[in-house]
Amino acid sequence: MRVSLDWLKDFVDTKDGLEKIQHSLTMTGLEVTSILDIEDDKVMDIEITPNRPDCLSIIGVARELAASMNKSIDTSASIKKNYMKKGPGHGSAKVEVLDKKACPRYVGCIIKNVKVGPSPKWLVSRLNSMGVRSVNNIVDITNYVLFETGQPLHIFDLDKLEGKKIIVRKAKKGESIVTIDNVRRELDPTMLVIADVERPVAIAGIMGGKDTEITEGTKAVLLESAYFDPITVRMAQRKLGLASESSYRFERGVDFSMVLAASARAQELIRDEADGRVSGTITDVGGKVIKENEIKLCLDEIPRILGIEIPSSTVIDLLKRLEIKTDKKTKDAIIVKVPCYRQDLEREIDLIEEVARLYGYDKIPSKHPVFTIQKTYEEERRSLTTLAKEIRNALCSLGMNEIVSYTLTSRNAVESLGKSFDNVVRLRNPLSSNQEFMRPSLISEMLEVMSWNINRRNSLLQLFELNKVYTKDQSNNIKENLNLCLGLSGLTNPGWKGKAAELGFFDLKGIIEMLFHALGIEDYSIKPAGFSVFRDAMSSNIKVGRDIVGELGEVRSDTARKFDIKEKVFIAEIDAEGLLKHARLQKRFSPLPRYPSVTRDISMVIDEVVSASSIFDLIKEKDHGLVRSVNLFDLYKGQQIEAGKKSLAYTLEYRSDEKTLKDEDISQIHKDIQDSLVEKLGAQIR
Repeated sequence: MRVSLDWLKDFVDTKDGLEKIQHSLTMTGLEVTSILDIEDDKVMDIEITPNRPDCLSIIGVARELAASMNKSIDTSASIKKNYMKKGPGHGSAKVEVLDKKACPRYVGCIIKNVKVGPSPKWLVSRLNSMGVRSVNNIVDITNYVLFETGQPLHIFDLDKLEGKKIIVRKAKKGESIVTIDNVRRELDPTMLVIADVERPVAIAGIMGGKDTEITEGTKAVLLESAYFDPITVRMAQRKLGLASESSYRFERGVDFSMVLAASARAQELIRDEADGRVSGTITDVGGKVIKENEIKLCLDEIPRILGIEIPSSTVIDLLKRLEIKTDKKTKDAIIVKVPCYRQDLEREIDLIEEVARLYGYDKIPSKHPVFTIQKTYEEERRSLTTLAKEIRNALCSLGMNEIVSYTLTSRNAVESLGKSFDNVVRLRNPLSSNQEFMRPSLISEMLEVMSWNINRRNSLLQLFELNKVYTKDQSNNIKENLNLCLGLSGLTNPGWKGKAAELGFFDLKGIIEMLFHALGIEDYSIKPAGFSVFRDAMSSNIKVGRDIVGELGEVRSDTARKFDIKEKVFIAEIDAEGLLKHARLQKRFSPLPRYPSVTRDISMVIDEVVSASSIFDLIKEKDHGLVRSVNLFDLYKGQQIEAGKKSLAYTLEYRSDEKTLKDEDISQIHKDIQDSLVEKLGAQIR
């Protein structure tokens, strides 16, 4: 907003130069962005924040300047006399308000014997400084009062009003109006208009009509000063694509208590500059006078919020400069009355902010926040951060790509995973149905991402997400936990010679094993278990020590279809924080083997239901610490094998760290392993 320095000094008696005034305004929150030289006047362009519509006037900026300099502000007698006052409900002006919600207050005044002509030099100069051209003395006065008080006015040629009556109503379907810019604008029933008994003569709060504008032949006028609902004005302004100085203020909210005072100020100027005389009494239709808002300010909150002690006497003095009066005072608190024009002051914290900005932000020392963190918690957080870093490094090295999904999820996503709503965290006021819950699992978000990629023909997906999930216990305490989710789908890259292979369950299992190896986790197992999300034949849990830390499997086809996925998808979700106590993140050097290894093969026929883990566990039980690796190199099912059986062939690698093994050292161990397979698992050694 433009502010003339000469105009500003009409209200604040100061001999300070432009530089000091600019600094004072900027430090109180009204940033002066540029300065123009217009007709021997300095005009400041000030950035006004949306929460301060009271500063969209010269008086409003003058109040801020006076408060920052600890000076008083001098306004005209007509404004002082009529501010926060209510005129008679019915006067000489005929006014009917049909939509009292959109127009809660309307002040109308008839002024006769006006002499329309050029404006005096001082008035033209003031409007030029605001970037507004002079029209005539009557119109210029309404613009002048708008900039001075922040209250938009409009003036009609009374003789051009049919029935000499004002009706405030919503536009009728099919109505239109030619505005003062000579453009015909179509209206709709959502728009508020000022009409006479026959037609609209102005778009309320935005622009007047051509038919009732002031001309040189005008002798009597009807002066309008009103309060229009900000939302109604904003909607009409956007639909019409028509903005004005009036709509700019109305859509931000004008001072309800200034409506009558601004009218009185304009009447005064029309009398002095156009010889107009008020005919009869004014008409003030609408709401009661608004009372000053009371707010309680606890004095001990000021040092808690600002971090400094400010004496209560200083606090009261700073508020007094802002015309915030102390109504009651106790030892620990004060109750203040906030001026009607300060619509932004509603709570205690707003008053503390006012104290801070007037006291001076530069006087508030910068301090680092002090935290008291228990050592055990600090160490745990540090270790968890390290664990997360190691997980990311390991998975990226395996060709996985990290994703980051949204924390909030939908009801459908929770239901699709078969999760109970008893322990799900629901938002009290969600922005949409897709953001109703805090995610209890990463699986649904992983499936959403995979669906998005699959439907865009990304054939190879190897994704992971390391992020927080949220659940609720029986006492309604919310638990935040770090989880890891892995997702595989599609065909591997065949290269120039090979064939493409479909990613599957064992690829995912292998990635988990490689990850655990990188994290130094050894005592783990992956065994079949049922989960509602996964196919029964392709579903397992992940156990480390005695703790179940995760699950993996092939997503059920009906679950996948809920996410618009037709391909096979393999998912794992792991409690990353549960891995923390089992991980060995400190890397230690292991020397290369000093002695050679010896390999032996075992070929057997065994029941199909026997799991690979049970074979591995039995071998480990009998190996005397010498078996270093067990590798499956052949699996056969077919006509030469009995139904319900499978043929397996393993290579066992034996090695000692103390000596070179001889044939007799491993023969008995190898035989014991074979005998145990026969005895305990019913294997037939081939």
